[in-house]
Amino acid sequence: MIDVQPPAPQPRRSRRRPIALATAGVLLLGSAAAFGAWWLQREPDHPDKWDPRVVEFVDFVEDERGLDFEHPVYVDFLTDEEFDKEVSSDDSELTDEDREEIQQSEGILRALGLLPHDVDLLDATNDLLTGAVIGLYDPEDKRIRMRGTKLTPEVRSTLVHELTHALQDQHFDLEEKADEHEESDDSSAAAVWSAIVEGDADRVEDAWAESLSPEDRKELTRAQADQSRDAADDLADVPPFLTTLIGSSYALGSILLGLADELDGTDGIDDLFSDPPVSEEALVDPWTALVDDESATSVDEPDIPDGAEEIDAGTFGSPSLLFVLAERISPQVALGAADGWGGDHYVAYEQDDRTCIRVDYVGDSRRDVTELRSALRSWIAEGPGGTASVSDHDEGLRFESCDPGERSRAGNGGSADALQLAAARGQIAIEVLPGGAPEEFARCYADVLVRELSIAELSSSQASSELQSRVESLAQRCL
Repeated sequence: MIDVQPPAPQPRRSRRRPIALATAGVLLLGSAAAFGAWWLQREPDHPDKWDPRVVEFVDFVEDERGLDFEHPVYVDFLTDEEFDKEVSSDDSELTDEDREEIQQSEGILRALGLLPHDVDLLDATNDLLTGAVIGLYDPEDKRIRMRGTKLTPEVRSTLVHELTHALQDQHFDLEEKADEHEESDDSSAAAVWSAIVEGDADRVEDAWAESLSPEDRKELTRAQADQSRDAADDLADVPPFLTTLIGSSYALGSILLGLADELDGTDGIDDLFSDPPVSEEALVDPWTALVDDESATSVDEPDIPDGAEEIDAGTFGSPSLLFVLAERISPQVALGAADGWGGDHYVAYEQDDRTCIRVDYVGDSRRDVTELRSALRSWIAEGPGGTASVSDHDEGLRFESCDPGERSRAGNGGSADALQLAAARGQIAIEVLPGGAPEEFARCYADVLVRELSIAELSSSQASSELQSRVESLAQRCL
């Protein structure tokens, strides 16, 4: 992911982690290992006044968000070495329990076809965090930390993003919300809340970029392009699924808030903060939450084989289903299958020194179950033989996959394309609605284009006359 700004690392409070954290957040483990004991030993406090270097950005964030800061916060401008120490973990500082959880996470990733057998997840996640993070706000000690001691264009842009998080924290108490999700063990609601928080910060950051003069905007674009090239080199050995999963909160959160803004204005955004959706389906298809008020079907936790030991359980979620499928099969097919997701429950377990995952799914309809069965069978056919299966279970499906060991390999990177498709679908609707298009048309039109056009066609800056004619023809389906 090119312009990723992952959220500040959070200490582990529970052994039962959502699948997203088990796969992408394995470094968010022991507190001292994750961010340095000196940080956590300090009590949260705040300065009497803002650092003069950040005042203009504070003013912009307050105006754009329509909220005022209750008090200033510290902003630490750090060298690369200092910042990398904040976001990475040293293997020597990990406990035996930490190492066991890393091994379990590696087994789950291999079972899902996302991690080669010779990749060390600790090293990969360290590369991801040190190569992609520019700034972070931590709601525990109420400080912002920035990579860089100078206000370069990319540092200024990221500073606006992190200041928005600090403002959110003062009005919505981000730490309390995290504690609520931890207490309820609701990983799906936590993922949606994270996307809302990140999407809101992205909106403000984008507005700041739009407020710049043409010359300053070009300078920012050039700086971000340079940073993207550097990040691409740093992330060359990181499994693509990890970068997709980290970036999805930002991309899909921005779409969710953008569509809420188009449908209901500022009230729609405020409603997301006061009464956030609890199903991750809202991230893949925001209409389900903003218009349909659709909720996921409750699914019982699957049983595990005799003699097996459970290591994790929870909601796998529509986004994870989308990304896992797309790492082996067509992103369009994966998106169609994820759209029919009605609910699930997974359990990960170990048996005979082998890690497996079992997921029970239900669909929105029988047709959706059939579509998901077909997608899972195609996914299984592309992987090592004899390691995965899908079967009918109650009114839905049971999917099971085990770590293939040395036969495991990374996916094909299709999760990034799947994320782009899901985001493009929302963005198309956002762009069509201001022109007076009915909601039903905007929704149908965006869906048809994403299903029928290639990613290259969807991202084309100048459509040929042939492509324009095709788009017009596709639009007729929605009239």
